[in-house]
Amino acid sequence: MNMFELMTEVLSIWEDSPSFYRIENKDGKVWLMPVRRLRTAMHLYQPSGRNGKLLKRWFPLLHRLPLLKQKLHIDTTRCSLAEDLYDKLCKLFNRDRLEFAVFCGTPCVHQKLTIQLSSGDNILGYCKVSDSKEVAELFSRESNILGNLYKAGVHNVPKIMYVGEWRNGVYMLVQTTRKTDRSQVIHDWGHLHDGFLRDMAVKTKQRLVFEETDYYKTLNELSMHLDWLPSDEGRELVRGVLEKVLNEHKHKMVEYGAYHADFTPWNTFVEQGELFVFDWEYAQMTYPPMLDRYHFFTQTAMFEKHWYSDEIMAYVESAEGDWIDKTEYQFYLLDIIARFTLRERGHFSGDVAHSINVWTETLKRLEE
Repeated sequence: MNMFELMTEVLSIWEDSPSFYRIENKDGKVWLMPVRRLRTAMHLYQPSGRNGKLLKRWFPLLHRLPLLKQKLHIDTTRCSLAEDLYDKLCKLFNRDRLEFAVFCGTPCVHQKLTIQLSSGDNILGYCKVSDSKEVAELFSRESNILGNLYKAGVHNVPKIMYVGEWRNGVYMLVQTTRKTDRSQVIHDWGHLHDGFLRDMAVKTKQRLVFEETDYYKTLNELSMHLDWLPSDEGRELVRGVLEKVLNEHKHKMVEYGAYHADFTPWNTFVEQGELFVFDWEYAQMTYPPMLDRYHFFTQTAMFEKHWYSDEIMAYVESAEGDWIDKTEYQFYLLDIIARFTLRERGHFSGDVAHSINVWTETLKRLEE
């Protein structure tokens, strides 16, 4: 089942269905935003670029202007949720009526639908839908991770309301949120980000042998698939750093904790002075502490500031980058290279190909 077929499972089109705007960006990402209560719906839209941020701010105010929609190539369509899905979601959230917006996912092997559910101005939660068994396993992992975090006392994260098979071969995960119309996305690192990660590190800390950790398992799996890396130079570089890390930590006791693995501005928001963190599908429970800060830095550098390895290394060597430990940064780069190499099975294109090149070149520069 491709994405179009999945959408026809989830959405129905009727003459009396609500009107939606279809928004598509240059990367092929598509959103369906209801014309009614557009401002609330646009909280599903999490842009990293300047134009996207402007669209999120101004489109809810100016969307009635025909020339604007024409210039932005925004079409209008009609759709409703499939009746049995709508009824199930109404029961889960204990509502007679629900409104929704849809993000059709980042085009990749783990593409999925994300549905924001609301009632009036109140955002209630999110439903993720996929027909991929691999993505269904990510749903289960996210559910288990969030359960472990709650047990550990980490509470500014979603609660799982449902995870499982909705129809034959179609899986979904439903979770709560604390997001409101007043929630803010903070794009610069601050004390709230630092505080969340340090609190999580303390509450989830485990002492164990390195070979028993999730981090070791990731590196070990990468070592078996180095041939999937796109260049001979990259393979040899990663092999060398990988062997160094594995040998230095062999049979050693370590103190590791939870790792979000996609800790970015677009997966966090601030509500009533507290940081709320969502999208835990790639998370792990036994990783080196504070690696999420390196991810936040690297992803915002690449996708918001459009930096390459030269600019990243200039920052690393500057007074502003004195928080960076080069060894820890290498730990992070090995993990992010591993995740995308294993996820894509060596078939790199678009943003992923660009990212692999930047990560690998930065790893090389850190070794010099």
